[in-house]
Amino acid sequence: MEFDDILMACVPAVIVATICYLLISQFLRAESKRHILEINRETTKFTTPVKMQAFERVILLLERIDPIEVVNRVMKPGMTCGQLKLLALAEIKQEFNHNITQQLYVSGAAWEQVKTTKDDAIKLITVTSTQIPDQLPAIEFSKKLVAVQTELNARSNVIALEVVKKEARKIF
Repeated sequence: MEFDDILMACVPAVIVATICYLLISQFLRAESKRHILEINRETTKFTTPVKMQAFERVILLLERIDPIEVVNRVMKPGMTCGQLKLLALAEIKQEFNHNITQQLYVSGAAWEQVKTTKDDAIKLITVTSTQIPDQLPAIEFSKKLVAVQTELNARSNVIALEVVKKEARKIF
């Protein structure tokens, strides 16, 4: 009889303890998930504007390294083709180097496309410079650059812009 009494007292205690353990562990898991979601929400609140600014800077970079835009921006009266070529190449490299840290915020594929665009812009200016004498007025270089770009159907800038814009849209 004594064993039955002990058993009658222990079984309910074990059942209550098991139920308490399960409830408490479930509550702690739910609370942990809630806490993680709250941290993610707070992190997103601060990182989203920074990421959007980075995408804006990358788009601006792509626009600023477009060969025709660069040539139009740096060309001065009295310049020769040779001077314009050197200044345009320096401008593209400087613009790229100034924005190199933006790669932290875009995917590897998007950044590779940005680098390809920069390299293609440099190639386009270099190819154009081989087709026109350095001593001619800079305006001749500008005209030839447009012709060469059209002839080669150089579109890496447009492709890069679409890749970056598509990636930026994923944030929302």
